Parts: sequence; structure tokens; C-alpha cells
Amino acid sequence: MKILHTLFWTHFAGTEKVCVDLCNEMSKRHDVFLLSDEKITPYLRKSVNLISFDFEQNRYSPIFLYKTAKKIDEIAPDIIHCHNTKEIEIAYYARLFMKKRVPIVATRHNPILKNKFKYADFGVAVSEETLEFTNTKNKILIENGIKFIEPKNLNFKENFNIIAAGRLVKVKGFDVIIRALKNVSFDFKLRIIGEGELENSLLDLIKELDLDRKIELVGFVNNVNDYLFSSDLQVISSFEEGLSLSLIEGIFYSKILLASDIATHKDILGNKLVFDVNSKNNIEILTQKLNDIYNNYDEYKAVFKTIKENSEKYDIKNVISKYIQVYQKSLTDKKISC
Repeated sequence: MKILHTLFWTHFAGTEKVCVDLCNEMSKRHDVFLLSDEKITPYLRKSVNLISFDFEQNRYSPIFLYKTAKKIDEIAPDIIHCHNTKEIEIAYYARLFMKKRVPIVATRHNPILKNKFKYADFGVAVSEETLEFTNTKNKILIENGIKFIEPKNLNFKENFNIIAAGRLVKVKGFDVIIRALKNVSFDFKLRIIGEGELENSLLDLIKELDLDRKIELVGFVNNVNDYLFSSDLQVISSFEEGLSLSLIEGIFYSKILLASDIATHKDILGNKLVFDVNSKNNIEILTQKLNDIYNNYDEYKAVFKTIKENSEKYDIKNVISKYIQVYQKSLTDKKISC
């Protein structure tokens, strides 16, 4: 099968990783193309055909849409798989100039309603919550997955190592973790992995709370799995998520994972491993939870171990198999409709 993925690149974060993983794995058995920015090149296998594309152009310009249609005609894909609403619009409008009608499959990565998402022929949601915002005629739930990579122990020397990962933006709630750790009753080291617009304000907060020696903004790394495996605890404090890749990575690699009570986190982790991030007392709640985990570490580790035993359902191979079935159904439906 010839598959064309589209990705409106901003920086390497959750959506980008999902797209890259799908492209890399699918390219082992299928002919895979990707329309995106050249900056994504280091993350791709050589078997993925990257075509540089500027999604910043006017999606309503007939000239731009015509050129896009000709480019897609040259690729001649069986399926177009979009990962952003703007991409869906471009593919949908460009189809007016294409030689043949190519089905559009789109992944809804976040629980946010986007009206133009309905232009896709088939919508894929990454969580039950996100499924409610997948406003396509045909839709299905396919939870995210990752490729397991054997982790290495980084041998951190600190007493109790905590890890958090994600874009440095407000919705990820890193300020909640930082403020909560100011009041815990044990010694710790927090490493926050990721890049984003709030880097300077988070550094200011860390300095303001006199936590310079205890909290480090690591930046982007290629070996998040090693950091998770080498730490005592992973914390996800997001106010909003689809199905977080950090959560899935935690199930594969972390010793204990504590997450905010949003999306499907409680369904996956149970009551003991979530906290109410949306409470007005969220900092106090998280502080108490962190103290309890530290004081009853083996108990929490045993609870999380039962969750880790079901990690196979998040293997990227299972996810790919489900996507291929969606592609095949989209092609069948297209033939019927034609």
C-alpha cells in the first residue's frame, strides 16, 4: 500500500512523535511518504520518503491547492493520513484538482472540537474522550502506542529521582509539580524533559522557590526511556490530554507513574495513581500524594506493576495493524461510494 502522511511541523512533541513512529514502522512493509518540514529528517528512517512542504501557505488559494494536488498526483497514494486539521482542509480542497479521489484518514490527537475535522473520510481518536470530538462520519478508537527500546540505567546519584516530560507549555502543569515539590518532606531531584515557550518562566519560578539545586530543565533528549527507567517516579500533571505518549512510555519504562485525573488516566491507572489537578488545592493535593508515595514506595510500586503487565496492548505493531485495517476499509468504502 502507498501511504501519504501529512504533518504540520512546529517542533518535536507528542503529535510529531506519533506521526514519526507510524511512518517509520509502516515503511517496513509499505511505501510511505511524508509531507512535512525538512527539520523532521533526523527522526525518520531512510525508508520514509520525506517531501518538503510548507503548510503555512494560504489553504484557500487555488494556485496553492492546484500545486498541492499535482504533487499528490505525482505520489499517487492510496491513502492520505493527516495529523492536523489544517492539513485535512488542504487535502480536502486540493482533491478538487486531483486526478482521482484519495480517501483522507485523520487522527484526532486532542479532545478539542475542530469543525473542519469532519472533512476527513475516516477519523481516528486516540482515547475515549477524544472520540467524542472526532466529528467524522466514520470514526474509531485506536490508542497510541510506542516501540519498546531496551533502556539503559543512567545511574543517577540523588536520593529520590523524579521525572516529568512534555512541551513546556501551560497545559502541561509543570508549575504545579514545581510548587508541590517545594513543600514535600523528603529530599529529591526533579528533571523536566522538553522544550517550549515557558522555559524562562519556569526557570524564574525554580529560582524564586530556591530549588535551583533540586530541579533541572533538561531540554530535549532522544533517550526519554533511559530517564524514565533510571528514575524513581514519573509525574504527569497535564490539565488536558488525548492519550499521552508520556503515559504510555511510563507504563513501559517507569517504576511508578503518577498522573493527573484527566482523560483516560484513571481508567488506565486506577484511583491510587492519579491526583486532582483541576482542584483549587491541586498543589497541596499533589504534595500530599508525593509524600505518601515516598513513604509507601513498595506499595505503590506493586500497584503499578499490575498495570505494566498489560503494556503489550500499547505496542506500536498492534497500533499499525489497526491503522492498516482503517485504510483498507476507507478504500473499500470509496469503491462502494464511487
